[in-house]
Amino acid sequence: MSKRCFVVMGYGIRYDLSSKKKINLDAIYRDIIKPAVTACDYECIRGDEVLDSGLIDESMYYGILESDLVVADLTTLNPNAIYELGVRHGVKRFRTIIMMESGDKFFFDLNHNRTLTYTYHKNKKQYSEEVEAVKDRLTKIIQEIDKYEQIDSPLYKFVPDLNEPQRLNKESIANKGIEPLYKRIKEATDLRKMKHFEEAYGLFKKLSEEIPSDPYFKQQMALCAYKSKKPSEAESLDLAESILKPISETIDPETNGLLGAVFKRKFFITGLRDYLVEAIKYYKQSYNLFVDYYTGENYAFCLLLKASKEEDTEVKEELRAIARHIYREVYNSFKSYNEEEVNTEYEIWQIASLASCTLALGKEDDSKKYEISFLEKADAMMKSSYFEQKVKLLELLK
Repeated sequence: MSKRCFVVMGYGIRYDLSSKKKINLDAIYRDIIKPAVTACDYECIRGDEVLDSGLIDESMYYGILESDLVVADLTTLNPNAIYELGVRHGVKRFRTIIMMESGDKFFFDLNHNRTLTYTYHKNKKQYSEEVEAVKDRLTKIIQEIDKYEQIDSPLYKFVPDLNEPQRLNKESIANKGIEPLYKRIKEATDLRKMKHFEEAYGLFKKLSEEIPSDPYFKQQMALCAYKSKKPSEAESLDLAESILKPISETIDPETNGLLGAVFKRKFFITGLRDYLVEAIKYYKQSYNLFVDYYTGENYAFCLLLKASKEEDTEVKEELRAIARHIYREVYNSFKSYNEEEVNTEYEIWQIASLASCTLALGKEDDSKKYEISFLEKADAMMKSSYFEQKVKLLELLK
């Protein structure tokens, strides 16, 4: 393959605040974009696959400028992807394709650009059907572009007498660097999953230093820090807080959810009510941004905790009523899942949350059913964490 396609998009599993979905961008790339591109005889390279050694930004610019084709998926409205699309439109008049999840809101300035939209489904059958349909549409668009070049950059459409910039140094991105970014992310993630938190922390820290604009690496640093409980649990929580606080003003449910977890744990080891108040604040912010079982369940749980410390009967009952409302809302939002489609850790924890929510709502038979399903799929650490919180919940429900 002598032709190259550079793919501009986010990576990993990300919250999409527009569509209210948690979207696996790696799956979209793996199942739709890469197969369609390679079927058209292009070498397909995503930004995190570029060889890099501290040259990530430089490699990205080379990829945008040198590539014969660019596919830009703007799903989750990733600011880096939007910026990189703008760079491509500034340097190339032809051969740029825009994709987006159908629930995302269009940008006014891109309304006149043809955009390939798709619907991200959690259901495996629906997802598979959508993958085949969108892959076919993307393949046809690439084939059409290969046959008939049409200006797709708004800049060159409206200012047609502009000339594309030309590089003096023709060095290829293929000669840049040492190891692809995605391999380093996978190595750090695998270490975290194996509970090697200190090693994973070090790798995520290096990635964060190289790509400071992406909060994901700081979130992973904080997660590894507080899970490690080293040099002591209190110090690990302080470190996690110091990592997350500077990015807490961003509209990111993950950051707020992690801060809620940090302050909840601080409350348990110190008993200081100020920490509980902070936990409630961050869980609430996260839940309001994105209705998620994890933040919802923990928001409700912390409200019950706060109610247990209140002496004012009216305030106590008000907190318990709000908690019950949140438990019911989480239960109604996530009860319609397919048992056969529970594979990931995220989906297994969803069943644990349903067990907790139904327990809090007095649906003991349902709670038992969800608990049995969870225990069949969970690992030892997940089970331990679940039962630790269940014991506390039962005490609060008395």
